[in-house]
Amino acid sequence: MDTKPTRRAAPTVAVLALVAAGLALAACSRSPVEPAQIPPFYQRLDIGGRQLDPGSSLSMINQYRANNGLRPLVWDETLTRVAKAQADRMAANDRVHSVEEGQLGPALKAAGVPYKTFAANFSAGYRTFAEAFSGWRDSKVHNATMLDSRATRIGLAISHAPSSKYQIFWALVVVDPQ
Repeated sequence: MDTKPTRRAAPTVAVLALVAAGLALAACSRSPVEPAQIPPFYQRLDIGGRQLDPGSSLSMINQYRANNGLRPLVWDETLTRVAKAQADRMAANDRVHSVEEGQLGPALKAAGVPYKTFAANFSAGYRTFAEAFSGWRDSKVHNATMLDSRATRIGLAISHAPSSKYQIFWALVVVDPQ
């Protein structure tokens, strides 16, 4: 009877490398996050023709206004059409503020939007609503538009320009109706 203890062979480098490769592949096999799992204000709008989510955008702006002691804004489809026309013009010209801001008043009147005052934010390049919101909040002039205490209605739109360095153009319009 052999009383020598049995020895197991130590794992070889090749076996360890195989285990490491398997673990690495397992980590990579997780499915990517689907857009439906990402909150709408964080979804990339500069790819795949995605559209702005009015509800989450309005909610974010209204929460910001509430935090600053202001009443909420009401989404206005007519203002949104005016904003969309502005975003489309900017995208077509590949330039922010592609029309004179003085033309926004006549555009509002032509659309049948009565107003005492209006304000607007025009921008480009923000990939998500959260980025646009943050950029506007960090700009004194754009922030004043979002926090306009006279405003009661809002329209917001984007326009895609795949060949532009910006990829996406934004227009936000707020009014104090007559």
